[in-house]
Amino acid sequence: VDDVFDEVGLKVEDLHASYGAVEVLRGLNFEVAAKGVSVILGANGAGKTTTLRAICNMCSTSGKVTLGEEDITRMGTAEIVRRGVAHVPQGRGTFPELSTMDNLMIGAYTRKDGEVRDDVERWFEIFPRLAERQDQLAGSLSGGEQQM
Repeated sequence: VDDVFDEVGLKVEDLHASYGAVEVLRGLNFEVAAKGVSVILGANGAGKTTTLRAICNMCSTSGKVTLGEEDITRMGTAEIVRRGVAHVPQGRGTFPELSTMDNLMIGAYTRKDGEVRDDVERWFEIFPRLAERQDQLAGSLSGGEQQM
């Protein structure tokens, strides 16, 4: 019987990530099994969030990221999400640079469009303020609106 943990799902090689001139990750290497659960542990400021943002191509990077046999290093974030890899930020759980509607759609990326639209309409009825602000950047919403 094959060991399910022998198959590599995600491989990170010599990953560097920076925000402007500040390099946060320097030569990070690791593999994640295709099946099972993995965690990234570290102190505040150790680079956990930056690691996830770098894998999803959400910050300036160099190195190589492979998903299965496919190199996803230079893929757009939307393409990476379509392949099942996503970074959900901590805190209020929004992507501040995307619209309210885009945030709602990202949260339902694996579901059928018709079902998602119906649910969004239902949530807009419950939270009419979200409907009013659906085209507004999520980062400009109040804290309470972001939590909706």
